[in-house]
Amino acid sequence: MVFLNFVYSMKKNIRNIALLLAILLPFAAWCQQDPQYSLYMFDKMAVNPAAAGSKDAFEANILSRLQWVGIPGGPTTNALLISTPVASKKVGWGLEVMDDAVGPTNSALVQLNYAYNIPVGNGKLAMGLGLGVYNYAIDFSKIDYKDKTDQYAMTGNTTTLAPTAEFGLYYHNESWYMGLSFNHLIESNITTIATDTNATFKPHGYFIAGKAFKSKSGIIWNPSVIFQFAQNAPPAASINMNVLLAEKIWLGVSLKPGYGVVFLAAYKVSQVMSIGYSYDLGLNAIGQVGGGSHELALTFDFARYKAAQFSPRFF
Repeated sequence: MVFLNFVYSMKKNIRNIALLLAILLPFAAWCQQDPQYSLYMFDKMAVNPAAAGSKDAFEANILSRLQWVGIPGGPTTNALLISTPVASKKVGWGLEVMDDAVGPTNSALVQLNYAYNIPVGNGKLAMGLGLGVYNYAIDFSKIDYKDKTDQYAMTGNTTTLAPTAEFGLYYHNESWYMGLSFNHLIESNITTIATDTNATFKPHGYFIAGKAFKSKSGIIWNPSVIFQFAQNAPPAASINMNVLLAEKIWLGVSLKPGYGVVFLAAYKVSQVMSIGYSYDLGLNAIGQVGGGSHELALTFDFARYKAAQFSPRFF
């Protein structure tokens, strides 16, 4: 019965989905910048510090991502995201612990996020600030040099502590959200080698938006989008459509123009725990050579400041 309702609702909403894609596609492109999260829509603090504590619950999210599994040294990211509001719900706190390895480089981040919420209309506008430090390491011995006399071929490991800062705005209510954030506001050096004067973090910007629609059959439709932009890099985008079935199962697909598609699913195991998985299918040159990308998320959600947990709680 759930599947038949899903098919019926799909037919009724296909025109709206096509219109959404037609509007968003002209602005989209794809590139690798900071660590990529295909499941970002389930924990938006991964891209915006102002989302800390926005779910009115203590939440811990464990993320693990293997990108381009067919390429040795492909990006590997592991992260722990913890956020909670304080009793007044005007303030949210968050903690990010992340380790990201790409080829000979490894960056480990510890960051504390703070968000202050102001009632606006029927929702809240949060202003967020994140402050942290990267431990950025480069192992030059892992590089295969064509010129063995290259100065870097004789360099061992370098490790640099680099401060970082983020700022974000995030508006949300019960059915939709919108956010804008910028990271790497401190353009810290990421290597101690004197000749690498341009090896610094550069600010990246993120715009996110999403909306939930409930059909008469009870199915929740959740289109969303994320745009990424950075200095000296083309913009990137992901256009997503998720549906919630039986208030327990999320199924979705994301289009990353210029790269490929993402298939995702999430299951609410209990009132406390959810598990999510995504598979990136790259259709461009690097995607075909590198193979797929896998991402796994394990979320623990404790409704600390609510007598009863609303199900589903979208944003």
